[in-house]
Amino acid sequence: MKKYVNGKIVDMTADEISAREAEIAQASIDNQNKEQAIADAEANASTGKQKLKDLGLNDAEIKALIGV
Repeated sequence: MKKYVNGKIVDMTADEISAREAEIAQASIDNQNKEQAIADAEANASTGKQKLKDLGLNDAEIKALIGV
């Protein structure tokens, strides 16, 4: 791997490469966690709306309550 230092391209040391690979792996994990959190929130919103409908509320009432 290479990097820029003072406008020049230089080789990275083994420690720098290891650190960079760890950063890339962590970024991938963080991205997956973020995507999962978004999917969970969407699923919870959907099931919450359905539960309100099951209680007898119509779409207009649900929108008035939660704004969606």
